[in-house]
Amino acid sequence: MPMTNAERQKKFRERQLLNNREEYLHTQSQYKKKQYRKKYKDGELDEDEIKDEDENENNDENEIKDEDEIEDEEEFVLLKPLKRRPVHLNKKIINDDTKKTYIRSLSKIYNSYYHKQITDEFKEELNKLLSMKKYNIKLIKEEFKIIDKDIYDIIKNTSNKADIRNLNSIVSKIRGFTNLIKKITPYTNKNQQQYIDNRAKKKFTPAIKRKYDALSFNKDDIIKNLNNDDLELTSKEKLLYCLFTLFHTRRPVDYNRMIIPNEKPKYENRKKIKDRNNYYYDGIFYFYITKNKQIQKYNVPPELRLLIENEINSRNDIEEENKKYLLLNNDNKPYKYSSYLSCDIMLVYKKIYKVSISAVEIRRFYCTNLKYKVINGEMTEEKHREIAEMMNHSYEESLDYAYDII
Repeated sequence: MPMTNAERQKKFRERQLLNNREEYLHTQSQYKKKQYRKKYKDGELDEDEIKDEDENENNDENEIKDEDEIEDEEEFVLLKPLKRRPVHLNKKIINDDTKKTYIRSLSKIYNSYYHKQITDEFKEELNKLLSMKKYNIKLIKEEFKIIDKDIYDIIKNTSNKADIRNLNSIVSKIRGFTNLIKKITPYTNKNQQQYIDNRAKKKFTPAIKRKYDALSFNKDDIIKNLNNDDLELTSKEKLLYCLFTLFHTRRPVDYNRMIIPNEKPKYENRKKIKDRNNYYYDGIFYFYITKNKQIQKYNVPPELRLLIENEINSRNDIEEENKKYLLLNNDNKPYKYSSYLSCDIMLVYKKIYKVSISAVEIRRFYCTNLKYKVINGEMTEEKHREIAEMMNHSYEESLDYAYDII
């Protein structure tokens, strides 16, 4: 019997992964980036797609693979359940955005596996469950008994591993589902270990090298690009460019909720993370929302400070409410999701360097640059550790993120 088109494509993928793995994965990565940029530009992304992309970026150094780490298809393996429940009943309070993420993941599982939507009643009870409020135990248990019965097929057929992780997080809050947790947890553990392994074995491919060689963190080169009239950079684009080159490269999300206050901001160490903001005031960055929840405060380099002031002073015809944000999109509104911001960063770097460089790649390249400055005797390890902290990750993470280019 002749092979179907799907079978032929699968065979082709298997041959490419076996014979030309690095180039194939890179090609797939570039294709996905191109498709995402096109959707973004054409306004074709719906809200769920944007939110999913946003979650990936927020977790880029913890639980989710980054853009260039695309996992090949593998045969489903039935993992042995844990002998003991890994955690007790989870009574941790979670914020509203996380609740929406968990429910959205469950909705996608229902859509994909059961071909139906979860009911509004079920959503309402899930919200109560995740808010640690009294909920309809009978309804919740009936729904999750169905999931328990089908869990291995669900895991096998769910392509986004974050959805399985989020499902596990929901179940950990329900009494009576220890067996389900013991079945799911081996897969979430395996996925996390695969992420760690993939990050450790990253390769400095010719395609990555081209980007690394194109991008410069040298101040003179950066200023030269800023003064290059042929690039026709706007004040917004100059600011986006230099936030990740003139200052130690942080995550885009650190600037997405950065406010320009009228007076020196007070410390927000007693506020919950969801109620905090980051601030720029009088030449200083105040980072109150950070991945490790530490409060940080740093002086802004004079060249970057000038760009910030130029951008602020250019906002004459903008709504007063929007003026308070450091970064605005092309419609002069704050970025709704940091994934929109990441896309604009990529477009700015494409405009300057004629090659698409993502925010994650810029961060990796900066870590690589630091690593080899130490190796070549241009920087001390102590200084490297200090800069790693300013990037809001550990010295060990900085080394882990760097490529081996020799």
